[in-house]
Order: sequence, then structure tokens, then C-alpha cells
Amino acid sequence: MTPASPTMAGNIEQTSSNANSQETDKASNKTTLVSKGMKIVHPLVNSSCIDAAIDILEAFVDFGKAMPFIAPAFVLLKVIIDVEKRAQDADAKCNDLVERITFMLGLVPSLQKIEIKPALKQIIDRINGSMKDAAALIAAYRKQSRVARRLSFSNREKFTSCAETINECCHDLLISLQIHQSLQLDILTREVPTDDEDKAAKEFVEEHGGDVQAIMHDRELVKEFASRHDLAMDDTVMEQLNTGINDAVKRNHTKLEIILRANVSAAIVNGLKDLALEMNAMDSEQKFKCVQCDKEFTNHSNGPKSCSYHRAEYDTYSRHYPCCTTSHPCQFGIHRTQHHCDYPYSNFFAHAREVTKYLDTRSEWAKVEDINLETDDFQFASVSQLLRWFSRGTPLEENTMLIMVGRLWYGNRYYFNTFTAKELEDLSRSLHISGRTLIFRTSDDENDYSSAEWILSPAGAITGVKITAKTPTSDAPCVRVCPIDMKTCTKAGDVQAVSEGGFPSYLPASPYILPSGVMFGPTLKDIQSRHVRTDFKTKTTPSLPFILKTSSSPPLMPNATFTTFSGKISVYNDSAPESSNAATITSVTAFYRVVGDSEYLPVSDCIVIGGLEAPVTVEPRKSWLLNFRVAIPQVERHNLDASWWDREFQCRHRPIRIKIVVKDVKDEECSLVLEHVFKPDSFPKRDEADIAFFTLDNPQAFRRYSISVKRGTDDDNVVQIASQYTSVKRLQKAVYEALKTGKTEIPLFLAQEFPTMWEWNSWALVDVSCRRVYAIKVMLKEGKHVRNPRIGCIGYVLCPEYGPAIAEKREIKYAEELVKLAPMQPCILPVYPQDDDYDDYRPTPVPPETTASTEASGSTVVGNGKAKPDVTVADIQARFDSIEARLEHITITLDKLVRMGTFLFVIIVIRFLF
Repeated sequence: MTPASPTMAGNIEQTSSNANSQETDKASNKTTLVSKGMKIVHPLVNSSCIDAAIDILEAFVDFGKAMPFIAPAFVLLKVIIDVEKRAQDADAKCNDLVERITFMLGLVPSLQKIEIKPALKQIIDRINGSMKDAAALIAAYRKQSRVARRLSFSNREKFTSCAETINECCHDLLISLQIHQSLQLDILTREVPTDDEDKAAKEFVEEHGGDVQAIMHDRELVKEFASRHDLAMDDTVMEQLNTGINDAVKRNHTKLEIILRANVSAAIVNGLKDLALEMNAMDSEQKFKCVQCDKEFTNHSNGPKSCSYHRAEYDTYSRHYPCCTTSHPCQFGIHRTQHHCDYPYSNFFAHAREVTKYLDTRSEWAKVEDINLETDDFQFASVSQLLRWFSRGTPLEENTMLIMVGRLWYGNRYYFNTFTAKELEDLSRSLHISGRTLIFRTSDDENDYSSAEWILSPAGAITGVKITAKTPTSDAPCVRVCPIDMKTCTKAGDVQAVSEGGFPSYLPASPYILPSGVMFGPTLKDIQSRHVRTDFKTKTTPSLPFILKTSSSPPLMPNATFTTFSGKISVYNDSAPESSNAATITSVTAFYRVVGDSEYLPVSDCIVIGGLEAPVTVEPRKSWLLNFRVAIPQVERHNLDASWWDREFQCRHRPIRIKIVVKDVKDEECSLVLEHVFKPDSFPKRDEADIAFFTLDNPQAFRRYSISVKRGTDDDNVVQIASQYTSVKRLQKAVYEALKTGKTEIPLFLAQEFPTMWEWNSWALVDVSCRRVYAIKVMLKEGKHVRNPRIGCIGYVLCPEYGPAIAEKREIKYAEELVKLAPMQPCILPVYPQDDDYDDYRPTPVPPETTASTEASGSTVVGNGKAKPDVTVADIQARFDSIEARLEHITITLDKLVRMGTFLFVIIVIRFLF
């Protein structure tokens, strides 16, 4: 060091005498330096090192104007103060460095009256350089996460080196000023302090083998350290641990060079009050959006409790959060910019669902899944190629692998993470150092877990992913190995099935032979008992010349409303055209009966559609269309079937007849009978896709109940019974229950009940030897309301192949059936009459011919002297009907003769030939 000049020595002596005259209070550890009315505050005066640094900065705000060459040191002090003020936690190493810097700069104003020589100028340059190094180090250190700060043991070496540089500058400055003997120099001689968290980190490393490099590259151990000390494990921790702090210090050093060149002059003029430092301004102004709480934040505002969120998604059905009982956030932590699986938060599940529930978001390479047959819990793991983050979104530009482990639910342990080729390469180097290949495992229980782990080559490169799933009800875990090309982040070959796991079955040594079905009850036909009769004739009094004919086919139709029928009749006046014998209709009435009854009963209501408000007159040789609707009294149904149309219920066994009676003004009447024969709806029939079809006929309700059994629609749904499916899991649960309880007939809980009429149920028949459901038993029977059941059905169907099977044949063992139909009474169907001749036409008998009666009646006398009686319309109609009957008889006789002739001709030909 160059000796001081006489002028400088004089100034130094004056400063030294002023320093010696200061009062030193050892109890409060305060030292005050006074030089020309200028108050210099030692960094230990105040309880906060930042407050002391701010006092120094405010006290010498104008010092830079007098000595511009020392101004960069105060600008850098302003940078350090800004960084530390934004810091969220205290740190002993940073505080120690700030105290040393404050001590050093507290001495600098003593140079104001000293002539600056080249040697002193060199000291000042070294002070500026040490300040620049300290500011770059503190800024880089504060950007590290708290986990990275503690596990990066090299940080302490950086602070120690920087402290030594500042100490050297302080010693050189004190020697130049010749005042070192008057000050306490403990601040320069002490060691760099260590935080309690630094000690905890050192103990953690020693606890896990002492290899800090291996721990820094092991994510799970880093997460364990963070969890043990309530530190946040964010996305950048591993990157910070792997890159270290050197690169960040160099970048900050470069920024500070630019800042000093651009801002020192302005800072001196403005007194360091309005200085906008680009390095800190850039970080403070850049805003990010938190994926956990959807709020904006900056790096400097992001603290350990800045973010508040719920662990689970809001349940719109129950209208609350499942994770807690309040609408206020129940969790607090740091803001995060990227989705992660370090701990559950509500927004994650919506993000993951956008990937998992669509087919175009990923291409699955390998998957394992195992279900606990007792609790229905499952273990799951998969390896996929991520195509896009949401359905129909933009495809990813870089090959990305997605690994999922466990059920994605806030109450479970799960893993959901992606890797690119570069990340796999970096991870490979870490795995080579740490030797920890486990990616994630949901549980330490060897009987109930799912996991994923890396497969490494001898050189340490990642060559594949092994995924495993195991539940307590499985004999072995399900294991798959997916080969990976680390350089391209793609699948490198076929997936290897190491172990099937699950609940496999064995192959039967012989085909299963099912018992014959059991059925009680009759078999119905879905056709009419006979055709509707339309040969009923008009019955009329002699003085009413009406002929009634039906105008629609069928003549009588049930209406859509209950217990009503409608039809159309043409009322024709058969009087001679030249006569004036017009007939006037005054009323239309109706009666009904069912075939087999001998008496017609009045209907509940008879309505002429179109109205009969005034008498209707029908001229000779004219007709009038009678459009009617009648309602018959209802009968008690006894809840036979809720799906019955009431209009046909009363005639389901016997045809019903309606007699329409038309009267004129003289109360003369004519009538016509119309008939309706019940035609049932077509009964359900077996479809081509059915593997079994079971029916049950109810004669009382005239209904056929049926159950169809089909194969499942996919690999998971094995059988469809009616509209209900049974899955592979349900069949495996039946087998597991049979093995556990010893019962081999297990309810499938596929059933349906129609309380008013019938019900069906199903059971699985289990072969405990082959550990499989070999058949499904279906029972149909009358409903519970039936006191004395008479109809029922039991059927069997072979169960289709399902699930994994071991290629080992075993002897079959049939199930022991316990469920049977209750004893049933014989179902004897009554014989219902389907026709009678009560309404058939009977010709009116002709009275014997007598001369006296003929003369008395005034009849016309014919040539033979006999009287010819008067001919009425009814007589003519009767004669026509008789002629028609005879012609019909002749036609039938001729037809029989033709058939007999054909038969005789065939016999003659045969005799002739033989």
C-alpha cells in the first residue's frame, strides 16, 4: 500500500482525534463518529441492520456529489437495501454481510477532507468492486427458494468469500485513515454466522449418508426435508439445486455494471430518492398468475402465506367444499405459477380432468389397475404421451411424457407429472448421482399401493418406466414395463407384462352343463280368439223401413279414453222412392253385453258425434250416417297391471257386443248389434342378439313378461340382463365372496320389481375351483301382492368369458343352489265362451193360410181363389235373407262336391296306374 502523504496524514490525525473523543457505550454496543458536524452511525447502533444501512444512506445522501468516484458504492447500497426490504424472511448471512458493508461505508465519509492519491483511489475501486459482488450475491441468494438456500452448502462459501473481501477493504481503509485502534473490530473478525435452518440442513444431510450432491439430486429427499421443516417445495427448487448460484451471480453482476453506468449520475443529482433500478424493477413489475388461487402476484410479494386456497373442488350438489366446513380458504402457502402434485389444491383437479377424461389429449402407452373387491378402492398407474392440455387444443410442439400414479382425489396420495426429452436427460444425470429410481409410491403397505419407477441402463440413462398396482384382494401385483427412448421422449418398444395381478380365473377342464329351466304357468298366444263377426242383421218393427249397416271396419273400435267404444252406422230408409214414407229419428240409445251373458245392459253414456239436437228425417231411399261413442260401466281391475288400457280390459277374455237402437216419432225402433274381439299387443320375442330369453305369461292380466340376456357392449360390461349391466368387477366380487363365505350362489343385485304384478332377480353361480362365474341364474315370478302364486320361471345362461385367465385347466365344481321357487298351485285356465247365437237372425214364422182370415183381412184374391196376404218390408227382407242363406248353403255344398270329385278322380287314376 502506498504511504499517505503529509496532507493526508494531517487529515487522518484530525479524524483520529475526533474518533478518540467519542464516548463508547459497551453495554449498548454503540459507537458514534463525528467529523465536521457529520454524524456517522455504526451498523450496530440500531437493532435492525437494514435500518442502520438506511441511516447511512440518508446521512450521506449528498456525499456522492462531493466525491463522485465513491458514489457507486452508495448506489449499490441502495440496491442491497431494496432487495432486503422485499425479502420475506430474515437470514443471518445476509444480515452479517449488510452489517459489514454498513460498517465499511460508515468510514468512507472521513475521506472527504483527505487528498485522494492513487493508492487511496485503488482502495475505493476495491470498495466499489466488493459492493458490486455483495449486491449481486444477495440478489441471487434472495431469488432462491428457502429449500435451495439451505441445501446449497456452497452458498456459505460465497458469503464467506465476499465477507473476507469487505474485511480487507475495511482494514486497508482504516490503516489509511489511521483510526482502526479507536474502534471495536469484532464485526470484521467474527465468522459468518449460520442460521438454525442451515444447521438443520446439515444434520439432514448427515442423517442420509452425508453426500450432499446425491441429496440435492433426489427430489423425494428434498421434498422430505421441506416437509419436515415446513418449507414450500415449488417447481424451481430442483432446478436451483442443480444449477447452483454462480450463474445467477454472474448475471446480476452484468446487470449491475449496466445500471451503474446508466444511473450513477442521475442518482447523485436526485439524492438516491427516485432511483429506478432496472434489476429490481424488472422483478417487482413482472406479474404472474397463481394456478392455485387465480390471483396475480410478483416475486417479491410471494411469501409463505401469500396464497390461500381449498384442497378440494366445490361440490355443487352439497354446496360446500369437501375438504372443510367453511367457504373460506382452508390452506395457505406460496403462490405457484405451474400446476403440480406436491399437495392437493382445488384447481389442480379441474386441470387434470381436462387431460384424463378426453381421448384426444393423450395416447396411453401402458396402464395398470387393481381393485379392492371388498372396499371398491382401486390402485392405478399409467404412462402416456401427452398430446394436448385440453380437448381440441393446440398440439404440443415437444414430445411430452405423462406419468400418473394413484387416484386423483384430494384425500389420496397421487402423482401427475410430465417430462420432456431435455428434462429426462437432466433427470438421468441426477439419478446417476442419487441412485434413487422411485418416481412415486402411494403407500408403504406392500399389499395396497401403486407406484412408478425409472429403469436405468448400466450407464445411468433412463430406458423405461415400471408401473405397479396391488390391492389386498389380489394374489400378486399387476406390473408393466414401458420402454422409453430418452433422447426423443417416445415409447421405444412393446410394453412388457411382468405380472398380471388382479383376480384371475382358471380354465375349466370340461364344458359346463347347465340344469334345465323350471316353469310354472300357461303359455298364451298374442292373437285374437276369433275374427270379429259382421253378420248381425237389422231388427226392426214392420212400420219402420230402416236398414242399419256398419260404415267402418272393424265395426266397433275402442277409444283412447277409458271404457268407451265408437263406431259408425248407416241408417237407410228402404221405402219406395215414389212414396212419401219419410222416417224421423228422435233418439239413439245403446246397450251392451259380453258374450256368454244373455241380457243386454244399458251403457253409461251414448253420444251421437255431430249431435242429435233435433229430430233427423230420412227421406225414402236416403241414408243418414250415425257416428256414435258409448261408455260402458267400469269393472274392478284388482290392480292387475298398471299398463293396461282401460278400454280393452273388460273384453280381454270374452268379446263385447254393443246394440244400437234407433227410434222414430212413433216409438217404432230398429237395432243393430256390433262386436269387438280383443286383439292383444304382440308379445315380446327373442332377438338375434339375445343369448337367453326368459318369459312368464300371466293369463289373468293377459300379459307376457320377458327378460332378455345379451353380451356386454365392451370388455368391462360382460352381460346385459334387461337394461342392466354386470361388469368384470362385479363378477370378480361374486367369486371373491364365494371363496370367502363358502356360498357359491351369489346375488348379482341385478333385479327389478313391479309391485302390482311381477318381479325378477338374478344370481351368479360360482365355480370355486376355477374361480369364475360360470352361469347366471334368472328367476321370474309373480309380485309380492299375490297371495297364492301360480306362475314362475327359473332359467340359466352360460356366462361369457371375462377378465384375465391363467392358462391352467382345473376340474369344475358346480355351485350349490339354494334359491328356488316357492310351492305353487296349479294354474287352471277357465274356459271363456267366445261366441253365442243370442244375436243371430231368426226368420219370422209365416201363419197358416185360412179363407176366413184372408177375407177378413181384405187381402188380394188371386186366380185360384186363394187370398194373397199383404207383403211388408220385413217380409221382403226376411225372404231376401232366406235366399241368401240358401245360396250360401248351395255354395258350400258345391265346394264340398268339387273337393270330393277331385278326391274320387285321384283314386281312379291311382287304380288305373296300379
